[in-house]
Amino acid sequence: MKIVTFQSGLGNQVFFYLFYLYLKETCPDEKIYGYYNRKFLKRHNGLELHKVLDIELPKSTVWSNTLAWFCRLLNRFGVKRARISDRNYSENGILYDGYWQDRKFFLNNVSKLRYRDFILNDTNQQIKTQMQNCNSVCIHIRRGDYLAPEHIKQYGGICTDEYYKKAIDIIQTKLKDPHFFVFSNDIEWVRENMDIPSPVYVNNNTGENSYLDMYLMSHCKGAILANSSFSYWGAQLNHVAEKVVVYPSKWFNHKVVDIFPKEWIGI
Repeated sequence: MKIVTFQSGLGNQVFFYLFYLYLKETCPDEKIYGYYNRKFLKRHNGLELHKVLDIELPKSTVWSNTLAWFCRLLNRFGVKRARISDRNYSENGILYDGYWQDRKFFLNNVSKLRYRDFILNDTNQQIKTQMQNCNSVCIHIRRGDYLAPEHIKQYGGICTDEYYKKAIDIIQTKLKDPHFFVFSNDIEWVRENMDIPSPVYVNNNTGENSYLDMYLMSHCKGAILANSSFSYWGAQLNHVAEKVVVYPSKWFNHKVVDIFPKEWIGI
């Protein structure tokens, strides 16, 4: 038996699901369950992956949840095999409790991901149509939780004004007459503090409808990412041919990840 922890926000949940598929392929004789950590899921919008993508999540039972809790307890007492993280990956573990941001864990299965069929409201349908009819570029500026003291050390100081200026310059050399669609969890701050050419601010999807921003991002001809798994998957799930994607090559302050396609532009 193996158990995959699901936690955090939508972007990270995509990584967890793809890791679950990886385990199914590499450990075909094992039963694999999901552990849906309510404590960490509720910090964002809860478990929403199955509302966004046309997938079937791994099952969860009272027994698998109890075993997951017990493995976390054993880990505190030094039993490393009980809880496997990114740092000590092994096929011999029980509870897999990491973020799995490595192409070897997801590359073979990204093509299997499809959005569910959404019925968009008039505003979102208008934005989607506008994106499809111009050289649309989504820009993601993530603030909010990234400004919390416990996250600054990990995420802070990466997506600076200078990063966005360079990214916009690159896009303007790659796409003719680009139209910038701005996504952020602090749109008002972006309006007042950032110089984005002729921006369209997308601020109508909040709370439990926030996932629609990722869906809309996926229809742009280009993307400027924050160091965020949300905009990362907005770009990865984009099936526009020859899209232009710019990302911060420094994704975290404390570690390097291998998740970017070679045709994307890192700065």
